[in-house]
Amino acid sequence: MSPGYVGQVRTKLSQSGRPITHLKNISVGANTCLMGLENIRKVTKLENFDKIIIEFAINDLSLATPDAYETWQCAYEGILRYILRKAPSIQVYNLILGRRAERKRHATELIRRGIEELSKYYGNIGNISIIDFDLELRSFTNNNHDEYVNYYKDDAHYNLDRGVPMLASFVANCLILDRYIVSGNMPRPLRACSFDRAKILQLPKVADGMAMREFENSRFNRSAVILETDKKFILKIQGPLVYISYLATFDARPLLVEEEGERPVMLLTSHPDLEDKEGKFLIKSFAFEWKEWSAIKNRGPRYVKLSAVDPDAIPSLSPYLVERYNAVRGVGSGSGPYVSTLMYLPPPKKDTGSKLKEC
Repeated sequence: MSPGYVGQVRTKLSQSGRPITHLKNISVGANTCLMGLENIRKVTKLENFDKIIIEFAINDLSLATPDAYETWQCAYEGILRYILRKAPSIQVYNLILGRRAERKRHATELIRRGIEELSKYYGNIGNISIIDFDLELRSFTNNNHDEYVNYYKDDAHYNLDRGVPMLASFVANCLILDRYIVSGNMPRPLRACSFDRAKILQLPKVADGMAMREFENSRFNRSAVILETDKKFILKIQGPLVYISYLATFDARPLLVEEEGERPVMLLTSHPDLEDKEGKFLIKSFAFEWKEWSAIKNRGPRYVKLSAVDPDAIPSLSPYLVERYNAVRGVGSGSGPYVSTLMYLPPPKKDTGSKLKEC
C-alpha cells in the first residue's frame, strides 16, 4: 500500500530528529510469518541493525484456528529465537494490527496472547516490545465499532486519510524509546518444535537438470523450478515438511505434493488478480498447518515428490485439493507450477535436552 505506514514512519522519525539511516524491507504481502521466517534467514549481518519490526498479525489470523495455531506458535517463536541468536542487542518490536470485521476479534486476541506470552518469556534476554496499534485504536474510538471502521480502507488495510497517519505516529513514538539493558542465556523454547531449527531448501540450488525461471520486479528477485506434468521432482529431506513457497502467475498449473507417510496435497497456484497480466507474479506460500508438531510421530527422513497437475487430471485429484488464498485453476493448459523453497523440520539433536526430545 503506497504511501503506506513504513514510509510515513520514516518521515515522522526524520521530523523528530531521529532519522533512519538505513531501512531494509523484507516483507511480502499476503503471507504469514512462515514467509518471514524464510526471509529473515536470508538477511546477512543482521547484527548491524538497531531495530526490527515484526508485523504479521493480520495475515497470521489464518493460522489462529484449532488445527493451525501450534504451527503459528512454532513459526513465530522460531523468528524470535533466530533474531535473538543472530543479533542479541537488536530491539524487536512486535506490531499488532487488526482486521476491520468484528468476527475477526477472537482470532486477533488469540494472536495477541501468543505474542504477549513469547515477549514475556524472552524479555529477560532481548529488547522485546509490543506495539499494539489495534488495542490503541479500539481505545481511541472507545471500542465503538462504527467509529473503529472509519479508519479502514478495506477489511485488512487502514485508510490513508485517518488510519495510516495514526498508525505511523504510534509506531514512530514507540521506535524512539531508548533501549534497555538485558542479559541472560537463551532459554529452552516454549514449543519443543520451535521452527528456529527448521531447514530451508532453495530448490533451484538442488534441482539438477530441471528447468528454471527467474522472477523479478521492482522489489523482488526469485528463482524457481519449473515443474512438468510428465516428470516428478523427487528429493529426500531429513524431516516433515513445514511449508512451501512458490510463484503464482495467471496461468500456473496446480501443484501436487506427495510427502512420504502423509496424505497427498494438491494446491492451486494461479491467482485471479493476475488475469491478463502476463509477466506479473505473486510470491505465495503454503503451510502444512494441520500437523501436530509436539506429537508428530514420523520425524525422520522421507522422500517428497513434486509435480505439475495436468488440467484434465484435476477432477481425479480433487479429494487432495486444499484451497487457499482465493487461488484458482490456471488459464488454458497452463505452465509451471513454479516452486521456490521448501522448509522442513529435522529431528532434534540428541544432546539438546529432554524437552527437545519430545519433538
